[in-house]
Amino acid sequence: MPTVSNGQRSPMASLSGRAGSTTEDVVVEQLATPGKPSLCRARHTLVRRHPEQTVLHQVVREHLETFLAETRARGGGEGLPRFVERELREFVTCGVMARGFARFRCSGCEREILVAFSCKGRICPSCCGRRMGELAAHLVDGVLGGLPVRQWVLTLPFRLRYRLAYDHRLCRAVLGTFVRALFGFEERRARVLGVRGRAGSVTAIQRCGSALNANPHFHTIVAEGVFEEHPDGSYHFVPLREPPSDVEVARLLAVVRGRIIRLLRRHEIDLGGDFDDGLSDPLALESPVLAQVQGASVLGRIATGPPPAGRHPPRCGPGRGRAARVETNRPGAGGSDRRRGPSGGFRIRIWHCGRPRRRSSQSGGRMTRRYLGR
Repeated sequence: MPTVSNGQRSPMASLSGRAGSTTEDVVVEQLATPGKPSLCRARHTLVRRHPEQTVLHQVVREHLETFLAETRARGGGEGLPRFVERELREFVTCGVMARGFARFRCSGCEREILVAFSCKGRICPSCCGRRMGELAAHLVDGVLGGLPVRQWVLTLPFRLRYRLAYDHRLCRAVLGTFVRALFGFEERRARVLGVRGRAGSVTAIQRCGSALNANPHFHTIVAEGVFEEHPDGSYHFVPLREPPSDVEVARLLAVVRGRIIRLLRRHEIDLGGDFDDGLSDPLALESPVLAQVQGASVLGRIATGPPPAGRHPPRCGPGRGRAARVETNRPGAGGSDRRRGPSGGFRIRIWHCGRPRRRSSQSGGRMTRRYLGR
């Protein structure tokens, strides 16, 4: 790992600066490794990305000011919350050299590499992709290992999606209800085989669909088996060979739906209500413009602008048509054994991810985990 040198000339020098600020020379020492090629003879190089050429960047860059001005006009001068505007403005500056960069120069071949600063935001595909890859590597190498796993996906009614998009405490409560039902389901299947143990899982809360519409839903990777405790306190994993049947999945969905509805009743939430039904919608009272935009996003409709505002946006390219209620139907790679069970807006989908045995299977498992953390 590079370390900061004490003023000595090093094989690699770095110069970093940001627009509107002073630059600072930073000398970095690259630790030499016997048998490894030097930096100037490395086969791989960094190819600079051009975010300003992507469709998403162009749309946000060209229409951001118009969008913010219209939301302020609709909200009587208030507009969207500051964190929303800050996130959009930082995304426009991500990867742009004019907004700051780091310059690395090899003293051996005098070669220089410019690396633009990133925004590290939540809507940036590049920054999210980097975190997604790091999470996938951590899950495969440090958490799940070679365990056979199954991915469960729970999607929710539109009314509940709208509420969970801003109520984080309720979102965690709904997730806890779903995971506890899953654990009980797996542990009961193990008890039928005479094995008593505890289930284990990893969950990622995904907050949008494939069309970038607001769609909070849960991707849960569950170990396909239970951990049986031995008398000495250690645990041994006991796999479950048979996958769950369609009838078992339907029964589990009914249990999950019933428990979540009872949870919502305790919070005085009616799934049949409107998005802006007065006092039952805290977001509409706190930020009416954000509530309007978020409600339209949940339904896959155009929120602002001249007509056709309020309608479904047209889809470009093959399969043109209404883009409402677009949902992801595949987990990336390595998925099989799909089952679905709709029930009053609730739906469970599962994929068998298998046990990685060969390098190709390991790569496929990592792709599935990347999808989990997208």
